[in-house]
Amino acid sequence: MELLKIAWRNLFRNPRRTWASLCTVALGSAGLLIYQGFNTGVMNQYRENVIHGYYGFGQVFPPNYFGKVHEQPWKLWFEDGEKVEQEIRSSAAVTQVFPRVSFYSFIVKGGITLGGKGEGVIPERENTFFTEMNFISGHDLQGQDQIILGKGLAESVDAKVGDTVTLLTQTVNGQLNGADLTVAGIFYTGKKIIDDSFYRVDLKQAQALLDTNRIEMFALATKGVEAWPQVEKDIRKANATLEAVPFEILDKNYYQNSVDFLNAQFAFIRSIILVIVAMGIFNVISVGLLERAGEMGALRANGEKRSRLFKILLIENSLLGVLGGFLGICLAILVDKTLLVKGVPMPPAPGITRQFFVFLEILPGHYIQALLLPMIATVLASLWPMIKLLKKSIPELLRST
Repeated sequence: MELLKIAWRNLFRNPRRTWASLCTVALGSAGLLIYQGFNTGVMNQYRENVIHGYYGFGQVFPPNYFGKVHEQPWKLWFEDGEKVEQEIRSSAAVTQVFPRVSFYSFIVKGGITLGGKGEGVIPERENTFFTEMNFISGHDLQGQDQIILGKGLAESVDAKVGDTVTLLTQTVNGQLNGADLTVAGIFYTGKKIIDDSFYRVDLKQAQALLDTNRIEMFALATKGVEAWPQVEKDIRKANATLEAVPFEILDKNYYQNSVDFLNAQFAFIRSIILVIVAMGIFNVISVGLLERAGEMGALRANGEKRSRLFKILLIENSLLGVLGGFLGICLAILVDKTLLVKGVPMPPAPGITRQFFVFLEILPGHYIQALLLPMIATVLASLWPMIKLLKKSIPELLRST
């Protein structure tokens, strides 16, 4: 405790030198915290687009179905969808279940015929959860005689809200079937592969077109991302044959690969920031210790041991790192609440075609890193100047005054 008091008093004996060191550490800490908050904001924006745009928190498939190509996939679909849904709902962490059926068809309007991928859904369930489809005109499904189209697909067939398009598809029995549907809305997810070929109809309409009552799979809403392991465990307990797949696996190319890339990028930039902080601190501390050489010589001449002086200097620089980290956190919060309060506009990310805004999302663990990492960098940067200074003899130190 005595050494701590001495180190604290020494820290403010030269305000100019101390503030120069504190500013260096604070700027590094603030940069680290702001960038990590930004990085987390980008990843969470990706996650929200994936979850509330299409996949939900995860999906449940028939056994040996996901990730494989089947000549007649409908033969593997769930025959008793209601029973499977009850098994899924046995998990207390599941808040909503979305049965779906997907199929391919021709879309005909006037003299234009294009192929597209359709999906049958229950609108009254899906509309309240999947809020990232971004309708640029019209609205979501509200009846069996309606269809919603991706922006690129609608432009290709020259369809607008209120127009009638014809779907032509093959039933599970190999017969041709069709339906005339009214365009209720045109959506824009920002993912080109979806917007150029994807459409949705009511689940009963899709089953009628395919001439089947089966369900292909179920998308799930849960109590949060962290609840998925429990959901998977409960579903396996209710029915061991069901295959539950989380959203990060369902959309690995867009989401998981992006998250892995951003994490690797952050680790590299964090290293650069810490090196810059360490170099800045090394320069300031080296000059400061050089100015204090006479003081160290006088203390040594009065009987102070090298080890005791080393401990005092080490505590000083530790306090310097902690105070600088704390000031950096305050600076980062100030920037977040003022300059960045409306978010950071970002251009379209890889795989999507629309602009989005990123807000800093600073987590509790980020504050700890912003406090400890600059402190560690400060201590490590100060070791060599301290050791070099204390290795000098008393006459050498006194001649430095």
